[in-house]
Amino acid sequence: MRSAGRTRDRPSRVVASPVVIATSALLLDRDRAFDAVEGALGAIGWPSVPVLWNRRLRRAGRAVIERRRGVVVRATIELSPSYFEVYPHDLHGILVHEGVHVALALLGLPFGHSPAFRAACERAGGRQHSRDMPGRVYRYRCPVCAAVLDRRRRPGGDRWCARCATDAARGEASPFASDRALILVGVVFQGPERRPIARADVRPAGEAALESLPVALPSAPVD
Repeated sequence: MRSAGRTRDRPSRVVASPVVIATSALLLDRDRAFDAVEGALGAIGWPSVPVLWNRRLRRAGRAVIERRRGVVVRATIELSPSYFEVYPHDLHGILVHEGVHVALALLGLPFGHSPAFRAACERAGGRQHSRDMPGRVYRYRCPVCAAVLDRRRRPGGDRWCARCATDAARGEASPFASDRALILVGVVFQGPERRPIARADVRPAGEAALESLPVALPSAPVD
């Protein structure tokens, strides 16, 4: 379903990435995604919605929405080239997901990950969650509860399991003792296939650790 004048009101603008997806294909997929969003939510008065590649993005995509006094004055969709170099077939679902965020904001409705958002995203055929971001992952283990946690960046100092630190603080144990710090146990590659890159033996407590998540989620939500 295409709004009258939508092509004129929403000029084509894509910041191209030479190694991911051709600009023409990206624009076509954006328009198809917006058509799907209109099929789920009704006609939308789309403004110009640029699609930008952001190499610093640590998720598949996000909608950047600027509002003033409750009115949307600017909306941009940013995509991670690192993600789509590995998962190009997810493009339509991610664009639909981000398009629903923008459309709800334009309609003056809450545009976070609410039940209404999830229902609209499902009706439009969008992805509710992205896959794990591809790349090197540092894997840590809590010496207290044995939970395994994955991190993209190697911390510069000690980190502790939030759940165990909270439990220790309620008791008599020191929550941030060096022997309770998380321990690096390996490095893996996360992508369409999971293969080990390197392996490290359990290191002395306090030598490397992770901050505050007790479990590693199998998939990351798309913003």
